[in-house]
Amino acid sequence: MKRNSLAVLGLSLFVTLATGLTALAQPQHRPGGGPGRAEVQAYMAANVQPVLRQQRQQLESQLAAEDRAQLATYRTQLRALQAQGQALRQSLHPAGTAPGQRPEPTDAQRQQLHQLHRDMRDIMLKVSEMAQKYDAALTKLAAEMQPQREKWNTDIHAIVLKNATPEQQAHMARFEWRGHGGQPRFFRAAKFLLMDANAPAAAAEPTLGATSFYPNPAAATTQMEYEMKKTGPVSVDLLDATGTKLRPLFTESQAEKGAHAQQLDLHDLPAGTYFYKITTKSGSETKRFVKE
Repeated sequence: MKRNSLAVLGLSLFVTLATGLTALAQPQHRPGGGPGRAEVQAYMAANVQPVLRQQRQQLESQLAAEDRAQLATYRTQLRALQAQGQALRQSLHPAGTAPGQRPEPTDAQRQQLHQLHRDMRDIMLKVSEMAQKYDAALTKLAAEMQPQREKWNTDIHAIVLKNATPEQQAHMARFEWRGHGGQPRFFRAAKFLLMDANAPAAAAEPTLGATSFYPNPAAATTQMEYEMKKTGPVSVDLLDATGTKLRPLFTESQAEKGAHAQQLDLHDLPAGTYFYKITTKSGSETKRFVKE
């Protein structure tokens, strides 16, 4: 990879990381984030992040000792910048302030924002320069992930499209027609290097409580009950006796915290043994039931 291309890659990542800081001084027009944000985050946590983490662990042994130490320093510096950014967010958006009535940033706050941008940019450019030393290894790892990246792009695009309003879908189509695609980039050299290969994987906070399927053996119409410990996406799939997916039973993009009951139409299901798989942001659970 050429020096200029790596510099551009580093800057593009800086723009991604700095977007949250830039937005601090601007009104928030979409408080809930983009279409299907929670479902996309759950997909990333379950499918993308484990693969990236595994690939990063493969690279760790190829890094020079001094580079591993320097990356640890950069991670510490970036965490400090994130903490400063959070403090700035709180000062710019005081709790209880009505939308449209947020105070204008002071000159000191604007200067702090610009300084955060500069500091973050400097770190990311240094990491991008370090990535040049490992260009061959990074290129190889990126190539190994190419088939998965294509599937990730397809799946995430489908999630976003499913949750988008007609206006958002039209906007997405216009950008795809122009060649932008709106697809996420899963492999940026600088961000990949900054991953801590030795950090324990973060355990997802459970979002699913107790589940039940009544009656069991199932009747033509059966009720499924489940508890959400926090608001988030939930989906239930019907599996045959071998675990092969037959069809989705229902999907809820934002199930509220608390107890839920869902009527299921199983009148066309032949007698036999089946499973239902319920998936939330923190993982999935599979249970057996019988249809008589």
